[in-house]
Amino acid sequence: MLPQAGIAHVLIEDLESPEVGLDDQYHLGVVRRLKSGDLITLGDGKGRWRQATLSIVAQGRRFKGIVLSNLGEIFTEPRLSPRIVIALTVPALDRASWAVQKMTELGVDEIHFLHSNYSSTRSEGLDVSGKEFQKLARVMREAAMQSRAAYLPELFPIVSFRDFVQNHSECILCTYGAADVPDPDFPVIIGPEGGFSDEELEMVPKHASLSGNILRSETAAVAASAYLTMKRFTSSNL
Repeated sequence: MLPQAGIAHVLIEDLESPEVGLDDQYHLGVVRRLKSGDLITLGDGKGRWRQATLSIVAQGRRFKGIVLSNLGEIFTEPRLSPRIVIALTVPALDRASWAVQKMTELGVDEIHFLHSNYSSTRSEGLDVSGKEFQKLARVMREAAMQSRAAYLPELFPIVSFRDFVQNHSECILCTYGAADVPDPDFPVIIGPEGGFSDEELEMVPKHASLSGNILRSETAAVAASAYLTMKRFTSSNL
């Protein structure tokens, strides 16, 4: 299994002709202080991975880079089903970053950001080429490597609540006081602390609750992710 196959995991573009980026080389050689002969894994974020032996290139005590050798067979990790889809109304960037990191570690498949009637309508920087979106994508990549994830989640640019619901015919709203719990077969929408408007509640008739308390949106997103991924993992191992 991938998490047990090496002491570090690196996402790269081409598994057949692997090259580790300079930032990742520095992280492995200087921050992690790996040594020549250490076994690492390389992945493409799409389920495929292989082992490699790391060699440190140095000039005296100065780190110069790494070289890969003894490339192993390419394996493909099976993807768990169903896909876990979480959509949350956009909080502050630092809170969104924390939520993305934890959802990635837990194994969420799709992460969407929304603006709703009672949430911020800001969208600047959260389009595909936006600065904040790219920062969140980097956080997601780092979290996938740290957690030895075979699959990198899909991160989607911000859209309106209405647009998301129109593109996902069956969803579940996480709202305080609902009788049911989330179901991994359906996308889960996390609202702001102020909740959903009457219009939004009517647009999505399926409701679920995560706690007896009112949660921040990023806390609710992680709580839903943990519940859904554990339920899926348990089902897949029966």
